[in-house]
Amino acid sequence: MEQPRGALTLQRALAAAFLTAALCAAAIERRSPLMACVREERPWPFWLAARTAGAVPIVHLGIYHPVPRALTLVRLPEQLRLSGKVTVGRAYIDALRASDDESSAERAVEDLAQEKISSLSLEPVRWEGAGRLTADFLAAEEEENEPAVEVARALRDRTNSPRAWALLLRGAARGLARGDRAAADPLLFALETRRLDPRRLAPALLPEDAAAPSFLARVLGPQLPLDDDRTVVVEVLNATSRPGLAAQASKMLRSKGVDAMPLATAPRSRARTMVYDRTGDFAKAARVREALDCPTAAAATRVDALRGVDVSIEMGEDCADF
Repeated sequence: MEQPRGALTLQRALAAAFLTAALCAAAIERRSPLMACVREERPWPFWLAARTAGAVPIVHLGIYHPVPRALTLVRLPEQLRLSGKVTVGRAYIDALRASDDESSAERAVEDLAQEKISSLSLEPVRWEGAGRLTADFLAAEEEENEPAVEVARALRDRTNSPRAWALLLRGAARGLARGDRAAADPLLFALETRRLDPRRLAPALLPEDAAAPSFLARVLGPQLPLDDDRTVVVEVLNATSRPGLAAQASKMLRSKGVDAMPLATAPRSRARTMVYDRTGDFAKAARVREALDCPTAAAATRVDALRGVDVSIEMGEDCADF
């Protein structure tokens, strides 16, 4: 039986709309610097300004490796000295005073930070097409919390609401209307991070200048180094009031092939356990976190060659029951 003319017209209109949307999406992806990196399987660098109410934004360098889908998020200390010996915090305050615009001030600081990273890195960095992202970050009241971990989680979880997706779509539409090729990258990156395994998210603190070049060479290289599977040397510290916790954790880790040794009490008490990579190789900390078998434990990179170990564990109350 022949369909009514109105229904047929509607079907054709919907088909045309879907085809137009598909062609537009393909055109946007083809122009996107992020998707160019995905197609070429090379790292995509980006800057992230984590905004906190009434405070200087926490500036991060992000490196997204499409293959394997992995993300390193490097926090720049507020006291890091940029060109002219000005610190990150002071550079933001000066730029905000000059422009009276938060976004412009963030971009000014990121430009200075880009020069700093280029001067430190042993690897040439392809900055063309580098992303510029922002994320609202509710700073934790507890001093024990690792900011790099909290911001990494905020970045991963920022699209948990329909409103967040609406804002990303609106920003992409406005930017594309202005002819900005990278306007859709925040939206496309949000889609990429939705498929990111949390174990592939590596928060870090940028090391001091002497240790920064080798660390940056590792995270900015064309490919992430493979885990060498060698025995990891670990120090275990008790960050709770429970006696013997470090010794118990060390014994359990040794049974799994980890060279663990209990040491003195941690410098601070912790509700949540932290696993610190001390050599700039996050894979080691991730492997120890898995062996610890405590789902709430977090891992991050804080290079400290003077400790003489690969990984430090500060045992918190969350992992106190073995």
